[in-house]
Amino acid sequence: MMKQLKYGTACLLLLAAACGDDSDAFYTAVYPVVRVEAEITLPDPEPGPTDPTDPTDPTNPTDPTEPETKAGENETDPVVERIREEIEAAAPVKAGGSYVLEFTKYNGGRLRIRQTAEADRVRGVFFKDPGATDILVYCPEPAMKYTCAVSAYKAEDGTSKTLLTVDLTEEYQALYPEAGITKAVRREYTSANAK
Repeated sequence: MMKQLKYGTACLLLLAAACGDDSDAFYTAVYPVVRVEAEITLPDPEPGPTDPTDPTDPTNPTDPTEPETKAGENETDPVVERIREEIEAAAPVKAGGSYVLEFTKYNGGRLRIRQTAEADRVRGVFFKDPGATDILVYCPEPAMKYTCAVSAYKAEDGTSKTLLTVDLTEEYQALYPEAGITKAVRREYTSANAK
Protein backbone atom coordinates (compact mmCIF):
# COMPACT_ATOMS: atom_id res chain seq x y z
CA MET A 1 0.00 0.00 0.00
CA MET A 2 2.81 2.42 0.90
CA LYS A 3 4.58 1.62 -2.39
CA GLN A 4 1.39 2.39 -4.35
CA LEU A 5 0.96 5.67 -2.46
CA LYS A 6 4.54 6.71 -3.25
CA TYR A 7 4.12 5.69 -6.88
CA GLY A 8 0.81 7.55 -7.19
CA THR A 9 2.33 10.65 -5.61
CA ALA A 10 5.33 10.46 -7.96
CA CYS A 11 2.96 10.18 -10.97
CA LEU A 12 0.99 13.24 -9.88
CA LEU A 13 4.12 15.30 -9.20
CA LEU A 14 5.67 14.42 -12.54
CA LEU A 15 2.37 15.06 -14.33
CA ALA A 16 2.07 18.48 -12.68
CA ALA A 17 5.67 19.29 -13.55
CA ALA A 18 5.32 18.05 -17.12
CA CYS A 19 2.09 19.90 -17.84
CA GLY A 20 3.30 23.15 -16.31
CA ASP A 21 6.89 23.00 -17.50
CA ASP A 22 7.56 24.90 -20.72
CA SER A 23 11.28 24.11 -20.76
CA ASP A 24 12.77 22.18 -23.63
CA ALA A 25 13.12 18.44 -23.48
CA PHE A 26 16.69 17.21 -23.72
CA TYR A 27 15.62 14.18 -25.78
CA THR A 28 12.47 13.31 -27.74
CA ALA A 29 11.39 9.90 -29.03
CA VAL A 30 8.56 9.62 -31.58
CA TYR A 31 6.75 6.34 -32.24
CA PRO A 32 4.24 6.55 -35.15
CA VAL A 33 1.99 3.46 -34.95
CA VAL A 34 1.43 1.70 -38.29
CA ARG A 35 -0.35 -1.47 -37.14
CA VAL A 36 -1.97 -2.90 -34.00
CA GLU A 37 -2.39 -6.63 -33.45
CA ALA A 38 -3.43 -8.81 -30.54
CA GLU A 39 -2.17 -12.29 -29.74
CA ILE A 40 -4.20 -14.68 -27.60
CA THR A 41 -2.75 -18.01 -26.49
CA LEU A 42 -4.73 -20.88 -25.03
CA PRO A 43 -3.30 -24.10 -23.59
CA ASP A 44 -2.58 -26.82 -26.15
CA PRO A 45 -5.27 -29.49 -26.11
CA GLU A 46 -4.20 -32.80 -24.64
CA PRO A 47 -3.55 -35.28 -27.45
CA GLY A 48 -5.73 -38.35 -27.32
CA PRO A 49 -4.27 -41.86 -27.26
CA THR A 50 -3.46 -43.29 -30.69
CA ASP A 51 -2.52 -46.75 -31.84
CA PRO A 52 0.62 -46.47 -34.01
CA THR A 53 -0.32 -49.69 -35.84
CA ASP A 54 -3.86 -48.51 -36.68
CA PRO A 55 -3.95 -48.21 -40.51
CA THR A 56 -6.80 -45.67 -40.32
CA ASP A 57 -4.82 -43.39 -37.97
CA PRO A 58 -3.85 -40.30 -40.04
CA THR A 59 -0.64 -39.96 -38.00
CA ASN A 60 0.46 -43.57 -38.64
CA PRO A 61 4.22 -43.29 -39.26
CA THR A 62 4.16 -46.31 -41.58
CA ASP A 63 1.65 -44.60 -43.91
CA PRO A 64 3.56 -42.44 -46.43
CA THR A 65 0.49 -40.47 -47.50
CA GLU A 66 -0.30 -37.01 -46.14
CA PRO A 67 -2.39 -37.02 -42.94
CA GLU A 68 -5.94 -35.80 -43.32
CA THR A 69 -7.05 -32.68 -41.53
CA LYS A 70 -9.68 -33.44 -38.93
CA ALA A 71 -12.89 -31.43 -39.05
CA GLY A 72 -12.44 -28.19 -37.13
CA GLU A 73 -8.71 -28.76 -36.55
CA ASN A 74 -7.51 -25.56 -38.26
CA GLU A 75 -10.54 -23.40 -37.52
CA THR A 76 -10.16 -20.26 -35.41
CA ASP A 77 -11.74 -20.43 -31.98
CA PRO A 78 -14.62 -17.88 -32.00
CA VAL A 79 -13.89 -16.87 -28.38
CA VAL A 80 -10.23 -16.20 -29.22
CA GLU A 81 -11.24 -14.20 -32.29
CA ARG A 82 -13.73 -12.13 -30.25
CA ILE A 83 -11.08 -11.37 -27.59
CA ARG A 84 -8.52 -10.49 -30.28
CA GLU A 85 -10.96 -8.07 -31.91
CA GLU A 86 -11.84 -6.58 -28.51
CA ILE A 87 -8.18 -5.95 -27.63
CA GLU A 88 -7.46 -4.36 -31.01
CA ALA A 89 -10.58 -2.16 -30.84
CA ALA A 90 -9.72 -1.02 -27.28
CA ALA A 91 -6.14 -0.04 -28.19
CA PRO A 92 -5.66 3.55 -27.04
CA VAL A 93 -3.42 4.27 -30.06
CA LYS A 94 -4.59 3.02 -33.45
CA ALA A 95 -2.75 2.82 -36.78
CA GLY A 96 -2.01 6.40 -37.80
CA GLY A 97 -1.69 7.54 -34.18
CA SER A 98 1.57 8.14 -32.35
CA TYR A 99 3.45 8.51 -29.08
CA VAL A 100 5.80 11.45 -28.47
CA LEU A 101 8.01 11.05 -25.40
CA GLU A 102 9.80 14.22 -24.29
CA PHE A 103 12.48 13.36 -21.76
CA THR A 104 12.54 16.26 -19.31
CA LYS A 105 13.97 14.07 -16.53
CA TYR A 106 16.51 11.28 -16.70
CA ASN A 107 13.75 8.69 -16.21
CA GLY A 108 10.68 10.24 -17.83
CA GLY A 109 8.86 13.34 -18.85
CA ARG A 110 6.01 14.67 -20.93
CA LEU A 111 3.95 12.37 -23.09
CA ARG A 112 1.81 13.33 -26.06
CA ILE A 113 -0.44 10.68 -27.53
CA ARG A 114 -2.33 11.03 -30.78
CA GLN A 115 -4.86 8.20 -30.64
CA THR A 116 -5.61 8.31 -34.38
CA ALA A 117 -4.24 10.34 -37.27
CA GLU A 118 -7.14 12.82 -36.99
CA ALA A 119 -7.35 13.02 -33.18
CA ASP A 120 -6.09 15.83 -31.00
CA ARG A 121 -3.09 15.06 -28.86
CA VAL A 122 -3.66 13.77 -25.35
CA ARG A 123 -1.24 14.87 -22.61
CA GLY A 124 0.26 12.65 -19.99
CA VAL A 125 3.55 11.50 -18.53
CA PHE A 126 5.80 8.50 -18.95
CA PHE A 127 8.48 6.79 -16.89
CA LYS A 128 11.44 4.90 -18.32
CA ASP A 129 14.53 4.11 -16.31
CA PRO A 130 17.82 4.42 -18.24
CA GLY A 131 18.65 1.12 -19.89
CA ALA A 132 15.20 -0.36 -19.18
CA THR A 133 13.03 -1.76 -21.95
CA ASP A 134 9.69 -0.88 -20.32
CA ILE A 135 7.87 2.44 -20.59
CA LEU A 136 5.08 3.25 -18.12
CA VAL A 137 2.42 5.38 -19.83
CA TYR A 138 0.04 7.49 -17.74
CA CYS A 139 -2.69 9.88 -18.92
CA PRO A 140 -5.37 11.32 -16.63
CA GLU A 141 -7.88 12.14 -19.39
CA PRO A 142 -8.83 9.87 -21.02
CA ALA A 143 -7.68 7.59 -18.22
CA MET A 144 -4.80 5.38 -19.40
CA LYS A 145 -2.13 3.55 -17.46
CA TYR A 146 -0.14 0.71 -18.94
CA THR A 147 3.39 -0.54 -19.47
CA CYS A 148 4.87 -1.05 -22.94
CA ALA A 149 7.82 -3.36 -23.46
CA VAL A 150 10.05 -1.90 -26.18
CA SER A 151 11.63 -4.32 -28.63
CA ALA A 152 12.22 -4.58 -32.38
CA TYR A 153 10.64 -6.25 -35.37
CA LYS A 154 11.77 -6.62 -38.98
CA ALA A 155 9.73 -4.50 -41.39
CA GLU A 156 8.88 -5.62 -44.93
CA ASP A 157 11.80 -3.60 -46.29
CA GLY A 158 14.19 -5.52 -44.01
CA THR A 159 14.85 -2.63 -41.61
CA SER A 160 14.53 -3.00 -37.85
CA LYS A 161 11.65 -0.98 -36.38
CA THR A 162 10.37 -0.39 -32.85
CA LEU A 163 7.66 -2.65 -31.44
CA LEU A 164 5.66 -1.72 -28.32
CA THR A 165 4.06 -4.69 -26.53
CA VAL A 166 1.50 -4.44 -23.74
CA ASP A 167 0.86 -7.56 -21.63
CA LEU A 168 -2.89 -7.84 -20.95
CA THR A 169 -2.85 -11.45 -19.74
CA GLU A 170 -4.08 -10.88 -16.18
CA GLU A 171 -6.82 -8.48 -17.30
CA TYR A 172 -8.21 -10.86 -19.90
CA GLN A 173 -7.86 -13.94 -17.69
CA ALA A 174 -10.12 -12.12 -15.21
CA LEU A 175 -12.57 -11.02 -17.94
CA TYR A 176 -12.75 -14.47 -19.57
CA PRO A 177 -11.91 -17.08 -16.89
CA GLU A 178 -13.67 -19.84 -18.84
CA ALA A 179 -11.44 -19.32 -21.90
CA GLY A 180 -8.26 -20.55 -20.16
CA ILE A 181 -6.10 -17.76 -21.58
CA THR A 182 -2.37 -18.28 -20.97
CA LYS A 183 -1.23 -15.14 -22.81
CA ALA A 184 -2.90 -11.97 -24.13
CA VAL A 185 -0.78 -9.16 -25.57
CA ARG A 186 -1.32 -6.09 -27.71
CA ARG A 187 1.46 -5.30 -30.19
CA GLU A 188 1.84 -1.81 -31.59
CA TYR A 189 4.12 -1.84 -34.64
CA THR A 190 5.76 1.55 -35.27
CA SER A 191 7.69 3.08 -38.14
CA ALA A 192 10.39 4.35 -35.76
CA ASN A 193 13.83 2.84 -36.33
CA ALA A 194 14.84 0.44 -33.55
CA LYS A 195 17.85 1.43 -31.50
